[in-house]
Amino acid sequence: MYNSAKLTKKIHNLKNYKHTTFYSKKQVTVQTPKNRKAYYLYVANKSGKVKGYVYAKYLKRYEPKTITIVGMPTSPSTTQEKPTAPQVISKLDLESLINASPDLDPTGQLLSLTAADYTTYRSVFDQNFNVGDYADNGVFNQDQASIYVKSAQLVPYVQKAIDKWNTALGSTVFTLGDAQNHSLTLGFGDGQADGWDGVFDGSSVEVDDTSFHDTTYPYGPMPLGSQRTVSVQLSTDDSGVGDGLAAHAAIRRHADATNHYLTTTVTGTPSQLLENYWVGAITHELGHSLGLDHTPYFSDIMAAQASVEDGQSQENEKYDWTDFKDSDGTQGGALTATLSQRDIDRAKLTKLLGYW
Repeated sequence: MYNSAKLTKKIHNLKNYKHTTFYSKKQVTVQTPKNRKAYYLYVANKSGKVKGYVYAKYLKRYEPKTITIVGMPTSPSTTQEKPTAPQVISKLDLESLINASPDLDPTGQLLSLTAADYTTYRSVFDQNFNVGDYADNGVFNQDQASIYVKSAQLVPYVQKAIDKWNTALGSTVFTLGDAQNHSLTLGFGDGQADGWDGVFDGSSVEVDDTSFHDTTYPYGPMPLGSQRTVSVQLSTDDSGVGDGLAAHAAIRRHADATNHYLTTTVTGTPSQLLENYWVGAITHELGHSLGLDHTPYFSDIMAAQASVEDGQSQENEKYDWTDFKDSDGTQGGALTATLSQRDIDRAKLTKLLGYW
């Protein structure tokens, strides 16, 4: 446990408080030394004497099962019955539903359980579907987030990303705000040193300024003024000749020469290809704000080639992976700015879990 969000001074060891109930005061997003985001909770025990910042994964959510007695007896001889607690699905039945559903895709009854089910098994859903409460408090108000786009250049791309999520989810989840009225900001940043094209930190999204303004990125020189359709062949292997663009778009790394590398082709006019790339990057980051972490499926907007980046695993994951699960020829969700059904179902789940 640290004394501040700067994580410079350790003040308590949680091993000494194994059976202590802590009360969460707030959540903060911390940039680690490798410029990765990590979620810390500011907590305190009941007396308030033991308090500080703790890595969220080191704490287990306490779900009290209480029964509230409503009203008072009409007379001393009248017995007041306790209201019946809502019926909660058994963990065994929930696991059966999860096992029967496609990998990382909550389908069917998993999206029509009771509020008590989602509250009781929040951590089970988080782990089995790679989701979590990643947006800062206040980003979503009444299931909506208002985005202030700091650069006019980005507005058309952001609007297309907004339209994709709103259409897919059948509601107005994202809107465009302004400098005075917004809950989420989106602008340019510097991702060159750490190799990101887009990043979400809890209350803002940044797009790499240098790459966005480089017309040869990520597909190389193209006749941008041409309306002729071109096809670009890609490989997720960036270890040999070529730029391994699909790998860069998804995870920006070369993993291992023994991996199965996926090859695919994207087709469109040069301007369409570039627009789809950046709309896809922004749609991906907005997906993080909805509570979606990465998946190993190249067809997903939330795809990543590996579950570990810079030596750090993502906060919630069903399993580790070091390669895409798709077959060759799969259209990349992030490259084509296309939401998969898995992306949509997971976003529906995170709403039921209360993450947006």
